Amino acid sequence: MANEQNSWKVDDWVIFDLSIVQIKQLTPYVEVSDGHISTSGSCLLERLRPLTLQNKAIIESFDYRYNSLRKLRGERGFNWPDINQYFCKLALRQIDEMPTDRSILDKASDFCRRAAEYQPIIDGVHLFWESA
Repeated sequence: MANEQNSWKVDDWVIFDLSIVQIKQLTPYVEVSDGHISTSGSCLLERLRPLTLQNKAIIESFDYRYNSLRKLRGERGFNWPDINQYFCKLALRQIDEMPTDRSILDKASDFCRRAAEYQPIIDGVHLFWESA
């Protein structure tokens, strides 16, 4: 399901990372927009998923947990690019695999719990930004 590039059309509404977006362009590169911000690139197709009620509920669950990290003291020093990528990948896994248990969603919840404890590395992701 990950790469349905032949079925996507301009103006389709799709899931992209933790958002619902509209496809604005497919060639020579993909461009999507949520109405406020546009994102474009040649590697976006693999991050698109069909917009269904179930997929919408999934990304909202992951987005809720991701945004809960903003309430933690010291979050300004968090490694937001890698944390965002981690949550987006978990959401895509949930959509693609549709496990009958909560194993993937539990990983997101566990990340939030461990972030509240300020564990420096959580599931391979550095919680805080590290300078080179």
